[in-house]
Amino acid sequence: MNQEQNDTPRYFQVTPSGAYYATLNTEPEALRALLLQLLSADTHIPYISSLLQKLTGMGEEEAQTLLDKAVQHGFVDLPQNPEPIAAGTIEQLLPEFLPQLADGRVLLADDQGFCLGQSGFGAEEAEAVAGMAADLVSMHERHQALLGRHLGFDGSSWALVDAVGQSELGFWTLHVGEQKFLLILEGMPHLNRQPFVDLMSVLIRRYLDY
Repeated sequence: MNQEQNDTPRYFQVTPSGAYYATLNTEPEALRALLLQLLSADTHIPYISSLLQKLTGMGEEEAQTLLDKAVQHGFVDLPQNPEPIAAGTIEQLLPEFLPQLADGRVLLADDQGFCLGQSGFGAEEAEAVAGMAADLVSMHERHQALLGRHLGFDGSSWALVDAVGQSELGFWTLHVGEQKFLLILEGMPHLNRQPFVDLMSVLIRRYLDY
């Protein structure tokens, strides 16, 4: 599908799955780079072949093939009316986004154990949980070779589970450039919703260095 052949304007829209894939790790990859470019935009980008080529640094055919892959994987949509782009500072937006990401308490921390925002935790609890999250990042890095190369586990998120294996407290590692963030979620996570995309877009616009 080519925008120039369609009278109805369409726009690039990263889905929750695309936002998660973009921040899953820092391995250089054309698809991840495209998703990060789209998430870092502070205005809606129309689906036009020339803009797609500029975003990807590829020729027309190669760029379209990459976009087709993103659409097939459910990482990008091309709606006529895209979701509004979140505007404001992280400090302003976290109180709105975080409570929508899980059934229970939510906290966002960096890999140094600093709490950027939280919903439902007491002040001392938030500080302690953020510190524990930093310890988990350090532990994962020490054992990354074992988990990835030998056991075949590519993820970097951890969870405390109940007797039937359901997560009671999950620690989701998100990579934005060289910066790592921990999203700590109590109970059922809701990362398949627009607030997760909005959160990732805000973090990427603030912390991603090209």
